[in-house]
Amino acid sequence: MENVAPARALARRARQLLQWAFVIFSIGILLVVIGAVAFVIQLLPDSHPSFGLYHLLASVAFVAGVIFVLAGLGMAIRAFTRRTENDLALLAGEFLQRQLDNQYVFIRNINRFGLGYIDAVLLGPPGVLVFRILDEQGGFANEKSKWLRYVNGQWKTMRSSPTQQALDDIEHLRTYLQRRQLNVEIFGIVMFIGSESEVELHLNTPTVPVAHLTTMLNVLLPNYFNRMDRLQPQQIKTIRRLLLEDSR
Repeated sequence: MENVAPARALARRARQLLQWAFVIFSIGILLVVIGAVAFVIQLLPDSHPSFGLYHLLASVAFVAGVIFVLAGLGMAIRAFTRRTENDLALLAGEFLQRQLDNQYVFIRNINRFGLGYIDAVLLGPPGVLVFRILDEQGGFANEKSKWLRYVNGQWKTMRSSPTQQALDDIEHLRTYLQRRQLNVEIFGIVMFIGSESEVELHLNTPTVPVAHLTTMLNVLLPNYFNRMDRLQPQQIKTIRRLLLEDSR
C-alpha cells in the first residue's frame, strides 16, 4: 500500500499564502500612511466645501489600512503554522501499510481549496474511505450520530459529533469529485488511535462505523470491504492525482 501525504502541495500553498499576506500587509501599510499623512498635513482648509469628503476619505483609508494590516498578519501566521503532516493519520497509514497490498493508496492530511480538510482517505478496489481520526482516551458511547463521553462518573453529551464530522467530510469529498465527473461510492469511519484498553466504546447502530486502530479492518468487512469492484485502477489513479495535486 502506498502511504503518502501532499506535503509539497501544502508547502507550496503555504508559500503562496505568505506571498499574498505580504501584498495585503504592504497595501495596508500604504493606506495607513496615506490616511495618517492626510490628517497631519491637511491639503484642504476646514472652510473648504469639500473638507468633509476629504476628512471622510482620509478616515476610510486609515481604517481600511488597519484592516489590511491585520488581515496580512493573520494570513502570515496561518502560512507559518500550516501543518504538512497529520501524526495520527501517519500512524494509521503505517498500520494499514502492513495489512493491505499495493492496490491501495492511503492519502494523509488532505487540505484543499474547494474541499476543506480531511484527516485521511483510503483508495482501493472497494472504493473511497474517509477517515475521521481521534486521539482521545476514556469511555465513549455512540448511538447513530449522537455521542456521549464518560467524565467524572457521568455520561455527558459531546460538543461535537465525530460522526457528523465524518459525514460532512464524505459529502464535501463527494461534491468535489462529482464536479470533476467522478461519481463514486464513498464510505467513512471514525477511528480511535488508542487501544481497546485505553478507549472503551459503547456502540448502538452507529451511522458511521466506529473502531479502534487495531479493529478497523474487521469493522469494515460488512460495508467497505464487502465488494472489491467499486473502483478501477484508472479511477484510483485519477482520484489520487486530484487529492495530491501532482502529475503522476
